[in-house]
Amino acid sequence: MKIEFIQVFDFDLNIAKRLNEVIEPLPNNWICLTDQDTLKFDGFAQDVKELIESGNITKKDLTGCMINRLNKNNKAVIKPLFDEKCINKHYGQALFSRRFHKQRVEETDIVAGACMIFHKELFNAVGGFDESKLYFDKDLSRKTLKNGGRLLLARGIYIFHLYRWGKKDPVSSIDHLKKQKKGN
Repeated sequence: MKIEFIQVFDFDLNIAKRLNEVIEPLPNNWICLTDQDTLKFDGFAQDVKELIESGNITKKDLTGCMINRLNKNNKAVIKPLFDEKCINKHYGQALFSRRFHKQRVEETDIVAGACMIFHKELFNAVGGFDESKLYFDKDLSRKTLKNGGRLLLARGIYIFHLYRWGKKDPVSSIDHLKKQKKGN
């Protein structure tokens, strides 16, 4: 089993278009897509591999991981760490998640674009990322459900996402997405 670990950055801010360009020519493998401003702790790649090998996710599923940054009501958020500035506490959370949750998954309402684990078969079945959508992660989540897949949260994998760090309203700030839409 091969996993393609991908981090994409696009100066033109059309992330969905850039993702399609990178993923379309890839072979039919698993894909772990993370934002360029994420910190993956020791063992991240091994955790992803073990999650896939566990059989808890299928080629039709879209899976995310635990994260420090999102809407505070999202299941993926570690609420006490939403604004925690000490990286040691985030590292501790990563170790805790790995130790006590391992390959456990649970259904969620959306998989955030900061970390998406899926098979190329899903990407092909849903037509990739819609380049006209402002929220490409919401759109892929919706298309996954429509295709018969599940939206899952890997409780044993935790990443730190710098996204919106230091913004006055980190929950609602979408300036980066508005710039992306203008560029389409």
